[in-house]
Amino acid sequence: MPRTIGERITSPRFSDPALAFHWPAGIAFAALCFAVSYPGRLNQDSLYAVITMTARGELGNWHSPTLGWLWSLPGGPLGQPAGALLVQSLLLGLFAGFLPHVSPTFRGRLTLALELLLRVVLAGSFGSIGKDIVTLGALLILVQLLRHALHVRPGYALGTALATLTALVLLIKSPNFLTFVLAFALLLPFFLRSFRLYAAFVAAALLLGVLAVPLNRAVDAHLFGAKDVHPDKQLVIFDLAAISLRTGTNAFAKVPAWPTAQLPPIATCFLPNMWDPFAPWGPCAGYSAAYDPLDAPLKRRWAFEILAHPLAYGGHRLTYAGYLVRSQDHASWGIAGDAVNAAASATALAERREMMARLHANHPVQLWQAGPATAPFQWLEVHLLRYPRVQSVALVGSLAILLFGWLRRRTGVRLGALLPAALGLGNFGMLLVFGVADPARYLLPTVCLFYVALLALLAPGYEGKRV
Repeated sequence: MPRTIGERITSPRFSDPALAFHWPAGIAFAALCFAVSYPGRLNQDSLYAVITMTARGELGNWHSPTLGWLWSLPGGPLGQPAGALLVQSLLLGLFAGFLPHVSPTFRGRLTLALELLLRVVLAGSFGSIGKDIVTLGALLILVQLLRHALHVRPGYALGTALATLTALVLLIKSPNFLTFVLAFALLLPFFLRSFRLYAAFVAAALLLGVLAVPLNRAVDAHLFGAKDVHPDKQLVIFDLAAISLRTGTNAFAKVPAWPTAQLPPIATCFLPNMWDPFAPWGPCAGYSAAYDPLDAPLKRRWAFEILAHPLAYGGHRLTYAGYLVRSQDHASWGIAGDAVNAAASATALAERREMMARLHANHPVQLWQAGPATAPFQWLEVHLLRYPRVQSVALVGSLAILLFGWLRRRTGVRLGALLPAALGLGNFGMLLVFGVADPARYLLPTVCLFYVALLALLAPGYEGKRV
C-alpha cells in the first residue's frame, strides 16, 4: 500500500524490476548502429549543422550550436557525418546496455527478447543524423537512469548524469522544457493529494522551465558566438498568420513598420500543417525577411493575439496537431528515409554540393550507400516504427498506460512504465504548442518512449525500495 506523508503527499510502493548495465550489450549495440549506417544519413538541416561547424563564420542559432559542437567532437579524425554517427551510436549503446533483471519464466524471457528487438530496430533509426534522434537518445537514457535509481542509493555521479542529459535536451531545442513540465504534471498526481499543492508545483516547474529559453540563447551567443538569425520567427509567423485568417484581420499589420503592401496576401501563403511557405526558402520569403528587424514587437503582438483570440489560436493548434498525428512523412529519418548524402541519388548530390559551396565548407561530406544490412533494417523499421497511424497508437497507448497505472496505484506503481509514457505525451504536448511543421519524425520520441513504457509494464515485477 502507498504510504501517506502528512495529509497531502503520498509515497507509492514501486514494483519495477531492477535494471543493470551490461557493458558487452552496450558496446555491441553501439558498434551495430555505427556499422549498419556508416557514415550516417543526413537530412538538409543536419547537413547545414555539420557544415557550419567547419565554416564558423556562418554559424547561427537556427539549429543548435551545442548539438553541432557535440557532433564535431570526433569529426576531426573520422570526418562527417561519421563523427556525428559515432556520437549517436554511443547514445544508443548507453541506452541499450540497461536491461531488466527478469525471472527465468516465459514472461521474463519474452520481455528480454522484446527489449533486445527494440534496440535492434533503433540501431537503424539512430543512423539518421538529426536533433530528434539525439533528443530521443538522451530521453531514453534519462528514463533508464531514473528506473535504475529506484534500486540504488542516488549519488553524485547519477545526479550529474541526469542534469547533463536534461541540459542536452534543453540546449538542442529550448521548447523541450515543456516536455519535462508536462511529464511532471502527468506524474505528480501519483504523489500528491492536494490540488493546491499540485497547482503550485506545476506553476513553479513551468516558470523554472521557461528559463531554458534565455539560457539557450546565452549559450549560443556567448559560448559559441552564434549569430542570432531569429529562429522564433517560425512559430510567431505561423501562429499570427493562422489567427489572422481565422479572425479576418491581418495581425501583422498591427505592428508599425510592417510592410503589408509589399507582401503577398496571407491566404495565398498559409498552410495549416507547416510554416515553410513563409521561410527564407519559401514562395512567401518576404515575411521572413520583414520579421528580422521587427522581432521584439512581433513577439509582443503574437502574445497579445493569442490572449485576445484564444478560440482562433486553439483551433489553429488543434488543426496542426491533427496533421501531425496523421502524418505519414517518415522519409526524413531512419535507415529507410531519404538522405542528402546518398551516393546513389543525383538530386541529393546536387543539393549537397550547392550547400557546401554556399557555406564555403572546407571539409568534404562523406557519402552514404546501401549495404548488406540495409534491407533487413529497413523492413524492421517499417513494421515497428513506420506503419500507418503509429503516432496515434503511441498517443492512445501512452494515455492507457497512465490510466492503468492510476487504477493500480494502491497495489503497486510501475514508475518505469509511467515515466516514459508521460515523457512521450509531454513531447506531443510540446509540439502541440510550439510545432511549426508536421514530419512524423517529430513524434519519433513519443513512439519509442511508448514501446519502452509498454515493455516496462510487461516485465515481471519486483518490489523496489520506497522513495
